[in-house]
Amino acid sequence: MNNNMKAIITALLMTATAVHASSDNSGDYALDRIEAFSKIANLVEFYHPSESVQATDWEQFSKYGAHYIQQNTSQDFASQLKYLFNEVAPHVTFNDYLTEPERLREHDKVSGWINLGYPSKLGHYSFRREVNTINYGQLHTEPFLPQQQVYYAQLNGVYVRVPMLLEANKTAKDGGAYIVPAHVNIPDTLENPFYCFSVMSKVWGVMAHFGQYFHHVPVNWGAELRPLLSVCQTQDARKIENALKYTLTKLQDNHVYLYLRDVPAARYWPDVGFEMVEGKPVLIYKGSKVDELEVGDELVAVDGQDIRTLINEKIPYSLSAANTAASDVLGNEVLLRENPTDTVTLDIVNRDNQPYSVQLVTDKLRYESYYNTIDNYTHSSQATHQVLDKHIHYLDLSKVTNEALPGLMKKLETARGIIVDLRNYPSDWFAWQNFLTSIHDGKIEGPVYKIRVSNHPDYEQRHVFNLDLSRQGTSQRLNKPMVVLSSRYSISRNEFVLAFFQNLNIPVVGEATKGINGDLTYVLYGDVPYHLAIGFTGAEVRQADGSKLIGVGVQPDILVSPTLDDIRNNHDTIKDTAKKYLETLIQ
Repeated sequence: MNNNMKAIITALLMTATAVHASSDNSGDYALDRIEAFSKIANLVEFYHPSESVQATDWEQFSKYGAHYIQQNTSQDFASQLKYLFNEVAPHVTFNDYLTEPERLREHDKVSGWINLGYPSKLGHYSFRREVNTINYGQLHTEPFLPQQQVYYAQLNGVYVRVPMLLEANKTAKDGGAYIVPAHVNIPDTLENPFYCFSVMSKVWGVMAHFGQYFHHVPVNWGAELRPLLSVCQTQDARKIENALKYTLTKLQDNHVYLYLRDVPAARYWPDVGFEMVEGKPVLIYKGSKVDELEVGDELVAVDGQDIRTLINEKIPYSLSAANTAASDVLGNEVLLRENPTDTVTLDIVNRDNQPYSVQLVTDKLRYESYYNTIDNYTHSSQATHQVLDKHIHYLDLSKVTNEALPGLMKKLETARGIIVDLRNYPSDWFAWQNFLTSIHDGKIEGPVYKIRVSNHPDYEQRHVFNLDLSRQGTSQRLNKPMVVLSSRYSISRNEFVLAFFQNLNIPVVGEATKGINGDLTYVLYGDVPYHLAIGFTGAEVRQADGSKLIGVGVQPDILVSPTLDDIRNNHDTIKDTAKKYLETLIQ
């Protein structure tokens, strides 16, 4: 704990209602109750449709709620819950076994949440949450709304009843928004346990109620809240960050991103980049001022630690799916430092199998080196359009703009075969669509795209609907032998577009892709600048044939990866393999 935090805690302890956050003794915290309270608060926030719930600041409510429970442990838990929720959600009851909510009638107007994804504080063009009103007798016509009036749960020995539908002109207006007690001061820092409890409750709750992939990922998410709450007791922001990374990695979501304002960010990297090639960590990129290394050299150790041991240590905290974790750690973690003046020592084996060491300064932002590595690996610096021999044309569709497309299309009409490169992220949304519509003059199916609507707290009972992503082709002007290229860096929109090509029976040549698709959304906690930001995948997307994509990736029809010789000789083996295959189709 830093000195400023100690001073804050000392000052708070001098008041009667101070936040007792200085003890590291886990027995001092009523974690069983705080865990149950967190789950109940999420249920009420996301499913109870009263106006007071909509107007409540749930970050402040959960922070204060955890503090109140801790400070009043002599009360029984049900009494604590009644006190906390009485004003905000008076129709939510605790251990009320004798009464039931008044039965709704067919012509009653009822309100309920429609949770079409989690929009975050920034909003989202597709995901939104809103309370809708409908006649109770017509509820079955709106499957996005809750289909049962009340949700029942038993948490930490308390019988909880949360109405998910309320009479729109009566009970939905009962209660009042939560107001922070003026005499309670809880610092907004992860080193304060009650603030940390609130952060963890929000992170866990959003994933629990808006996560889309739990039927594909082997994780018991309900059990993940307790360790997240427990680590708050350490009052150590770095340990809290590691616990979050460890838990979020279990989601196997290659979109997951984590930022914590309270934790100094390691952002710097030497001007080099490595990738796994033939099972070895190999230098793919080096800056112009790095004279000691040669592309194709093998990395053996970092600061004296064996590279494979280092990678394996970091994989559980990598925020990456198992199929890409080793590559992601090598490209994003092993050389990461906090300062641009730090140094790392690399033990290397060169092409002659001779070992040597080199010390490099971490004077580049990580993303500069990372994207330079990707560019080298995927040969993205080559011309967007090329005419190869035997009248085969190459087009890097990821770089094509919609404005440039008509001119390129005219050139491609003369081709006998076309290689379409989608190894990198397509930059222009309209260009790839308009290209596709010139291949086929009928309906072109996209990937299977599902949204699991959070109309019920239980994952398996939520309504799932499919989005029709098909496009309508307009011509067959480019209906000729064609292949499309993929790489291990193809992710999200890459995989989205690849599915359209697959549904046109166009072969994919290259590597298995990252394996995650579906609109990215964010959990943002605190005020701007946000204390925490987590990105995650807000919709479930499968492969073109409906099979699992997450953690698997698009599987090429012709699987080929660069070899060590390819890397050393700057040979684009994926493109070359595609060209040879096309030649067999146009003979």
